[in-house]
Amino acid sequence: MAKKDYYDLLGVGKNASADEIKKAYRKLAKEYHPDINKAKDAGDKFKEINEAYEILGSPDKRQQFDNYGHAAFSQGQGAGPGGFRTGDFGDFGSGGIGDMFGDIFEDFFGQGQRGERGPMPSRGNDIGYSMTIEFEEAVFGAEKKIKLNKSSECRVCSGTGAAEGTKPVRCPTCKGSGQVLHSQGIFSIRTTCPKCHGEGQIIDKPCGSCRGSGVERTVQTLSVKIPPGVEDGNKLKIPGEGEPGTHGGPRGSLYIIIAVNPHPVFQRKVYDILSAISISFPLASLGGEIDVPTLKDKVKLKIPAGTQSGRTFRLKGRGVAHLHGSGLGDHLVRVDVATPQNLTQRDRELLLELAKSQGEDVSMF
Repeated sequence: MAKKDYYDLLGVGKNASADEIKKAYRKLAKEYHPDINKAKDAGDKFKEINEAYEILGSPDKRQQFDNYGHAAFSQGQGAGPGGFRTGDFGDFGSGGIGDMFGDIFEDFFGQGQRGERGPMPSRGNDIGYSMTIEFEEAVFGAEKKIKLNKSSECRVCSGTGAAEGTKPVRCPTCKGSGQVLHSQGIFSIRTTCPKCHGEGQIIDKPCGSCRGSGVERTVQTLSVKIPPGVEDGNKLKIPGEGEPGTHGGPRGSLYIIIAVNPHPVFQRKVYDILSAISISFPLASLGGEIDVPTLKDKVKLKIPAGTQSGRTFRLKGRGVAHLHGSGLGDHLVRVDVATPQNLTQRDRELLLELAKSQGEDVSMF
């Protein structure tokens, strides 16, 4: 049976670059690996693409194949299955075929660190803080000072974790990479170094203050600006005020959860302020002007004649600032008409006259 063209097996043209060939091979190797692809012909396909890359991945062998085709590899002592010699694996790239499969398994399982790059930087953890503020502070904003018990760089060892006069040394087991390579046959898998636990370095003499951790817990005072317009339950994010990262990674964030105390007079509905005020029956009937308390000051409100109890008046721009934008809400004032009490005899007489003029029959008790 005629052997397939290696270029066709990898799906590349004869003018493809070495990077294009490697990229095509890695994609197909992951697609047809027997541990991933359970199709019946996956194993055979996997062998074919490996054979193709064994030839095309080597500049010398690729040149022989371009010149003589499959005949260049069908003869010779020690030829293995597929027409190439098992000893030729030693010429495969800079790291041998084990390195090739190590690349594949790193893609499968996320083992992306190679050689002596060392552990990757890791972002620090976020921390949370609950803060209670007054109603006016939520509306107009405020600046508050809080105390946080959080980790910071050890002042004794400057964050190295090593005792004074010493410093961490590169791990001899993983040579600073934080990982060790395990090979079985042609397969290679990297795991966390058991000696340094992935740190890439070890500390012979730990710092007595932080016990080798490089961090210490301290109480820190932080000034926090509360923006105008926050509501009960809002979260404020302050980047860089969380726990420190590792291996040079950035700090986490501080999340402040806002709780707002209720106000005895005012309520809030999104960006509007709500309040109620009582007016007399004569004022509601005849009309007039009253002083209305707002969060900032008192304003004059004109009450038209014949105002009914429960009517709402709008004071434009007297509400809450928009938290994520510009503009202000309004202040909505509901007026409640108070029924007169403790009437004098003259009051009763006047009300009876009013009732009669309105066509009402009111009995005296």
